[in-house]
Amino acid sequence: MNKTLLNTEVQDFITTHINTNIHTLVLKGSPFEGIDIKEIIGQIEAKKKCESKLKTWFNTPGIYFPNKLNIEQTSSETTAQLKSEFTKGQSLVDLTGGFGVDSYYFSKQFKSVIHCEMNPELAEIAAFNFEALGAKNIISQSKNGIEFLKSCQHTFDWIYVDPSRRDAQKNKKFLIEDCSPNVKTFQGLFLKYATNVLIKMSPMLDISVGLEALKHVKTIYIIAIRNEVKELLFHLEKGYMGQATIHTLNSQPSGDEHFSFKRAEEDTAEACYSAPKQFLYEPNAAVMKSGAFKLISEHFKLDKLDPHTHLYTSDERLEYFPGKLYTVSNVFPYQKKALKKAIGGLKANIKTRNFAEKPKALKTLFKLTDGGELYVFFTTSNAKKIVVECRLATV
Repeated sequence: MNKTLLNTEVQDFITTHINTNIHTLVLKGSPFEGIDIKEIIGQIEAKKKCESKLKTWFNTPGIYFPNKLNIEQTSSETTAQLKSEFTKGQSLVDLTGGFGVDSYYFSKQFKSVIHCEMNPELAEIAAFNFEALGAKNIISQSKNGIEFLKSCQHTFDWIYVDPSRRDAQKNKKFLIEDCSPNVKTFQGLFLKYATNVLIKMSPMLDISVGLEALKHVKTIYIIAIRNEVKELLFHLEKGYMGQATIHTLNSQPSGDEHFSFKRAEEDTAEACYSAPKQFLYEPNAAVMKSGAFKLISEHFKLDKLDPHTHLYTSDERLEYFPGKLYTVSNVFPYQKKALKKAIGGLKANIKTRNFAEKPKALKTLFKLTDGGELYVFFTTSNAKKIVVECRLATV
């Protein structure tokens, strides 16, 4: 850390030039003796990336920023806050602390938090920032989290681990055994030192694969932000032998959408089927990731369009549904000649569900343009291709 970057005049320069063209700054050079312009630019670029992702860090005076790659790889403030609410207790150790965003929010739920980070510079930066943020109950350890745990003399209420999903060449990895640390190998160690373990997995991971690899899984959390799945979390509880509960959360400006179930409920659920009725329901991304396709039909008493079409319908409007609700205006059979007359040239939002053709090809074929209030679903119902014209239902 070059703490001269925290001098008032340097911080003022960074704030003033947060939106300035970087190449312009490079050409002008550093206005401060003993500080390279590259260091200043590094702070500007990293801070800029925090403007929407980490607003608390962006708005807090005296924050020292690491390189922008560390910001790109850290949890967003929103997801860190949401997942911290799944935990509580006296003590937690974050084995893969990084920039410290998760540790900071965990510190609001625990009396003490230990932040482990093997990169000495990043560990120093995180520790410095915890002080600036007023998080006095976080202890930073500049060491490998696994090695810290092996040498530990006491246990914790919770362990949190977010395995690195990049190899030495910075290539992305998705398989559990390719990530570091390999949680499949170390889960026994985790449960030796904590009653509860929260493991963050790749959002791309198949839930069944995670359940096969991990033991004592009590809860699986699927977190989506504005209908995009951001985090897949596995909660292990020492000695737990029951079925895992899957909890989905889609955080929206209009309010959070929740849906929870046990996997056996989906296995035994029986869906009903029907052609589109007055209302069409589209589950949010977290529910889709969960695989609760038959259960949605049974639980909400909705008809499914087809066994392989995850859209639902009813004549009566539901008061609550974890997803989007549309009012159906027209349903057409997928007959190209007739469709060109019915929807050709429309301005609409095109979606496909259980349909071979891609939206781009359909837009070209029917001369459709993006946008507007109209939604057009190209889908399958009762094994037949159909097109559903609808609009988002008003509140």
